[in-house]
Amino acid sequence: MLSAAVSTHRPARPMLASDPAVAPLTMPSMKASYRPEIDGLRTVAVLGVVLFHFGLDTVSGGFAGVDVFFVISGYLISRNILNDIARDRFSFLDFYARRMRRILPALIFTVALTFIAGLLWFSPLALRGLAKESTHALLSIANIQYWREFKEYFAPSSEGLALLHCWSLSLEEQFYLVWPAFLLLATRTGRSLALIVIACALSLVAALYWQRTDPQAVFFLMPFRIFEFAIGTALVSVEAKWLRSRMTNEVCSLIGLILILGTFVLLDSASPFVAVTLLPSLGAALIILGGATPFAARGLIVAPSLAIGRASYSLYLCHWPIIVFGRLIFGDAAEQPVAVALSFALMIGLAFLMQRFIERPFRYVGATHHAKQTLLRFSTLIVACVIITHTTFRADGLTWRLTEAQQVEDALLRSGATPCGKADEGRCAFGDLNGPLRLEVIGDSYATHYMAGLDHLLKPLGLRGEISKLEGCPVLAGLPVPPKSWHPEKCRKNSARELTRLGQSSSQVIISHNWYSYRDTVFAPDGPRTGEAYTLIEAALEKTIETLSKPGRSFVVIGAQVMANQCTFSNERLAPAPLPHAPPPSCPPKPREQALHDGATINAALARVVAKFPDRAQLLIPADNFCDETCATVKDGTWLYLDVGHFNVVGSRYAITRAQPMLVDLLRN
Repeated sequence: MLSAAVSTHRPARPMLASDPAVAPLTMPSMKASYRPEIDGLRTVAVLGVVLFHFGLDTVSGGFAGVDVFFVISGYLISRNILNDIARDRFSFLDFYARRMRRILPALIFTVALTFIAGLLWFSPLALRGLAKESTHALLSIANIQYWREFKEYFAPSSEGLALLHCWSLSLEEQFYLVWPAFLLLATRTGRSLALIVIACALSLVAALYWQRTDPQAVFFLMPFRIFEFAIGTALVSVEAKWLRSRMTNEVCSLIGLILILGTFVLLDSASPFVAVTLLPSLGAALIILGGATPFAARGLIVAPSLAIGRASYSLYLCHWPIIVFGRLIFGDAAEQPVAVALSFALMIGLAFLMQRFIERPFRYVGATHHAKQTLLRFSTLIVACVIITHTTFRADGLTWRLTEAQQVEDALLRSGATPCGKADEGRCAFGDLNGPLRLEVIGDSYATHYMAGLDHLLKPLGLRGEISKLEGCPVLAGLPVPPKSWHPEKCRKNSARELTRLGQSSSQVIISHNWYSYRDTVFAPDGPRTGEAYTLIEAALEKTIETLSKPGRSFVVIGAQVMANQCTFSNERLAPAPLPHAPPPSCPPKPREQALHDGATINAALARVVAKFPDRAQLLIPADNFCDETCATVKDGTWLYLDVGHFNVVGSRYAITRAQPMLVDLLRN
C-alpha cells in the first residue's frame, strides 16, 4: 500500500471544473447520487452467474455476468476517484482503506465458512486444495493460482474448487492497485479520456493476440481485462457530455439489455472471447448511460431486484460454495429442481444476512476508523487467516481428521503420480531412492500417473526411476507444443532439457502420452488437416527413438489409454472425509472391444514407428494388457481411476502389475 504521503491534498490550489486537467471528467453528472438501475444491473449480472453455475442450459453464457460487474466497478469506483481528484482530496491511503472495508469482511467470512465446511466434508487432498485456494483468495492472487495451475474455469475438474469464483475478486483488487495512480496521472495531462480509451484498446488488442497462445492467461489475468473496467471509467466522461433525451435513453437501455441477455442465452464457453466479454460490457455501459427512466430499465428497479442488487456481492460470494458442498453432500439429488430451488433460497437468505450484518457494519460503521487503523487491522486479520490456511496446506489437509482405515483408503485413492522423491532439476524419483538409476519415463500426465505402479515394481528390484513431472506437456523431439497448451514456453524448455539429458544417460526408457491430445487437428485450430491422423506424432516419436538410441538402451511405448469416459467422476465424493457424503455414481466397465476400437488409430500409428526399431522398442497397448473381456473401472470395490483418463494409486499399481513381464524384461536389458 502507498503511504499517506502520496495523498493529492493541496488545499492551497483549489481545482475547478474549468481546470483543463480535469474538466472532461468533472461535470455535474458526476455527483455521487444513488443509481437504482445499477443495483438492478447488478441483479441481472449475479443471477446470470448463479444460474450458469446451477447448470441451466438456457443460461449457457451467464458467466458473462462477471464482465458486467467489471464495467459497473470501473464506472462507480473511477467516478469516486475522479471526484476526489477534482476536489483535490484524493488519498491513496483512504482509497485502499475504503476498498478493504468494502471487500474484505464478506470475503473473509465466506472463506472462513467454506474452510470450516471443508474441515467437515472434504478429504485431506480436497482440504489441502481448499487451503491453497483460501490462501490465494485472501491474498488476492487466486486468479494467478488458477492460471499457473491450469485450473480451467469451464472444465468439469474445476467443479470441486469451492473458491474458484474468487478469481474475479482477486483480479479486481489487482486492477485497483494500479488504476488510481493511472487516473491521477491521466487527469494531470489534460487528456484523461484519450488515455483511458488508449488503455482500453491496448488491453483488448493484447487479449485478442494472447488468446491464440494462452487463453487461460487471457481469462484469468488482469491486464487482459482492463478494457472492461476502462469502458466503465470512460462512461464517467461520456455521460457528462451526453445529450440526453427520452428517445436516446430508451434506445440505450433497450440495446444494452438485449446485448447482456443475448450473451447469457445465445453464447457459451466455446464462443469467441471478444463476443462473451465485449458484448455484455457494452450492454452494461449502455444501460448505465440510459439511466433509470427508460422502460427497459424500469424492470430492473422493482423492489425485489433492488434488494438482490444491494446484496449481489454477498450473493456472488456465497453461491458457489453452496453449490459445491450441496453436490458433494447430497450427490445427484442436489441437481433436482426442488433441491436447486432450496439451494437458491439458501443463497438469497445467507446473502441478505451477510449484507445486513457483515457488509454494512464494516462499510459504514468502520468508516469512522482512521485509514491507517483500518489497514493495520485488516492486514493483521489476513495474516492470521493465511497462517491457518497455509499450515493446513503444509499439513497435507490434516489427515488426522480421518480414522486409520480412512487414512489407508485415502492414500490409495490419490493420484497415481505419487510418490515423488526429489531429484535433480525438479524431477521426481521413485522406486528405491538409494538404488542405481535404471529407468527414465518421459511424457505428459499420462506418463506420471504410472509412478505409483512403477514405484511398487522397482523397490523390490533395488532400482530407481525418474520422471520430469511437468504435466500437460509432450516430451518428443520435433513435436510442436499444442497452441492451447497451458504454458507453451515451459513445455518447450522442458522437452528440450529432458531429451538432452536422456541423450547423456544410459537408462531404459518408457514413453507415454495422452496421444489423443496430439491429433493433427490439434495443431491446425483453424481447420482440419488430415482428420484423426497422427502424422506429427509418428514423425516425432520416430525422431525421439532415433535420437535417444544407444547400445543397451530399449524403449517401451505405451499406447492409447483406456478412457473411462462412460463414467461420471467426483473425487470429492469418492474419497473419505470426517462426515459422510454421497458416494460417486456407479460406473460400468468398458467392453474390451470398445477400448481397442477407441485407440485403434493411434495404436496403429505407434505400431508403425515401433516396427522400424524391432530390436529396441516394444509397444504396450493398455487395452490388451489392462483389460480382460471388459476394462475395469472399479476393481474389488475400489476405483482405479482418478478421472476419465488418469489412474489413481490402485489403478496405477494394477496396470503396471498386468504389464509386469514386459517391464521386467525391459529393466533386465
